[in-house]
Amino acid sequence: MELTREQVITHIEQAEAAYANQQNRQLESHIVAIQENFDALEAQDQGICIRYYRLYMRFLTLFEQVKISAMQTYLEALETEGVVEASDYELICSFYKLCPQEIYEKALIAYSYNETLHIHYALKLKEERRFTEAIEVVDYVLECYPGNTECRFLLWEIKQEYLDELCNAEEEIEATQLLSLASATHHKSVLKGLELDPRLTPAEKYHVQIQLAVWGNRSVENRNQWRAEWQHVELADQTRDLLADYAKAFMMYDMVDEVLKFPEAPHFPEENYTDFSGYRAYILAVTNAGWQRAQHHYLLIGKSCYHYSKDLKKMAYCLQQGLELHPKNPLLLELKGKFFFFQGDYEQAAAGFNEAFKQGLSATDFLQTSMDLNDRVKNSKGILQTVNQFHQRHFPNAKSTCFRGIALVKLGFLDQAFEVFTEGIENYPQSAFHAWMYYWRAVIHKHHKNYDLMLKDIQSEVKFYPEGSSDYCNSMNLCMASFFEKGDYKKSHQYGAYCFEQRQLDADLHTVLKWICFYNYLPKPKGLEEASEADLITNPASFIDYRNNGLTYWMIGNYTEAINSLLLAAEKDTEKGLYYQLAYHCARLSPDKEVAVRIYRDLVKEVPEARNWEIDISYTGLLEQTQNFKEAKEGFLNFTASYPYEVFYNFAKHKDMVIQTLKESAKGEGNLKDYTRYSAVLLSKENPNESYLKEHQQIAEDFHQEDLFLRHNLLARLARFETEDNEEEFQKIKNLKAEIIQNHFA
Repeated sequence: MELTREQVITHIEQAEAAYANQQNRQLESHIVAIQENFDALEAQDQGICIRYYRLYMRFLTLFEQVKISAMQTYLEALETEGVVEASDYELICSFYKLCPQEIYEKALIAYSYNETLHIHYALKLKEERRFTEAIEVVDYVLECYPGNTECRFLLWEIKQEYLDELCNAEEEIEATQLLSLASATHHKSVLKGLELDPRLTPAEKYHVQIQLAVWGNRSVENRNQWRAEWQHVELADQTRDLLADYAKAFMMYDMVDEVLKFPEAPHFPEENYTDFSGYRAYILAVTNAGWQRAQHHYLLIGKSCYHYSKDLKKMAYCLQQGLELHPKNPLLLELKGKFFFFQGDYEQAAAGFNEAFKQGLSATDFLQTSMDLNDRVKNSKGILQTVNQFHQRHFPNAKSTCFRGIALVKLGFLDQAFEVFTEGIENYPQSAFHAWMYYWRAVIHKHHKNYDLMLKDIQSEVKFYPEGSSDYCNSMNLCMASFFEKGDYKKSHQYGAYCFEQRQLDADLHTVLKWICFYNYLPKPKGLEEASEADLITNPASFIDYRNNGLTYWMIGNYTEAINSLLLAAEKDTEKGLYYQLAYHCARLSPDKEVAVRIYRDLVKEVPEARNWEIDISYTGLLEQTQNFKEAKEGFLNFTASYPYEVFYNFAKHKDMVIQTLKESAKGEGNLKDYTRYSAVLLSKENPNESYLKEHQQIAEDFHQEDLFLRHNLLARLARFETEDNEEEFQKIKNLKAEIIQNHFA
């Protein structure tokens, strides 16, 4: 049955819908109906015919045996109408085992920058074992589209297959050709075979040696060999490229700076070919123009400036030249963002990163740069949001784990952060962020006053750094601050002096080091100046401002201001107890002992956990000095009950102070018996203090006139001290001796 024009058009529309919905049976019935009634279409239906030609070409691809000749017929019809498109060529060229050479030639000349057509053609050439031509085509695609990962895999496969063919060939093969293929595919056995090949030039032999070395040795060994040997010989460009990429992969940007110089300007060929042989010559010229190589070199040199030399002028030149070659190069745009990031211009940095993402920077790289940016602007919530977005697309990696932990620390979620760091340390032992995770876990230990665990993590962390480096000293600064908080001033001094000698001591810790040297009579590092009023911060606002002002006032003898500053520091820091302790110790040195008593009582009230046996025992002495005799005695009795261990092991260190306190308390209460008893205890040492002897001698004179032996012995011991009263004392001793002889031995 014949169909009308309108019915044929309806069948074409329904066939297009069936093809889109993969309804192959319905599609076939529509195609048959259209074929039988195609003549019903009129001259003005050219657009309808073109739609049918394209539809039929796609219909033919559904058969197990594709009829390339039929597809070619319809393709030629599209060519005749002058409406052929790249997608039409892509369809027929995708059947690279069947599609004729002439179709590829027409397609590539018409669409010289279509990567899909070129990949299909490379597959055809590989299938036909025309390896040299296939390599030329893929190299051209990668020159135009360097981010095409599929092409890189394809190029490796082609070169590997070509190398196998050459290695199995009976005729002799050029050594240079073997070297090029073995180097590109990293074929160790072939490279080792070429190591002693006399046909290679010295530069080519070095390329073989260096390539085997970079894959066989540790990175530090290769860097040492570069400096000792390789940099002093003539190297081929491909060898320098190899070394530069290797150094970049291992973050050895100092080596990148030594290997690479500014590239030559690329030389672009004119696009004036008329046939396929001319087109082949053109793509070879594009590949050899050095357009991508120049961009890559500018990128590596610019990164070397960013990570190593900090030469912003050189970095700016690399960005200018690289972006002139390709204004939309996402890697150079990302580096442009880092250029501003390094200088603290975070708005421009964000703009650079966003533009790089728009131009094709991977989501992984974009999110990781966003982590860095949010970290620098101290946007911890922004870091967490970025990490969450990253983890929606990818498995967590070392950097995302580390940044998540740091953000949690800064937001105060220490327990969660601890779990993140512990998991990261276990999962990423070889990562560059491993050290960071140890450091931040140490910070958490410090917050919880787990100083032994903190020190253990720091010891694990610093193994990653050379001694004296900024990262190493950063951890030593943390140790100094931690031992200062712990009250272990000798260890704090040890770490602080080391950092000062390395010129890496945190600016905020200079005052702390001065105070430790002052308070503990420890040696000052050479170059550390004395504390002075010049060290004072005029308008203190932060905890560190008040802490440092307090310590400075203490050192210059202004105890009132020192106490006030330390108490304000206590209110602004989590280590409240430490600064109450320091304020108390400072107040004990001031003339007004009542201030020290008041601070002790505030300490007990505000931070009772900051009390310790040394503070409590000194407090009993303060009570005696401020005439609170009854409280002093009670305080000592409470002390002995509260600190039995310290009393047993450490009492001897503070014996004199305690007995003196009890003696003065008894004196203040008028308890002559206890006063005499405690005074006698102070004389029980082999060499008692002169003042104790004089006190007891006065007691004997006032209350024990009849005890001639006591008075004689006290005067005899006092006579050992060279004083102005010696003559008078000797006369008294003579008189007492005479009286003793008269009363007891006459």
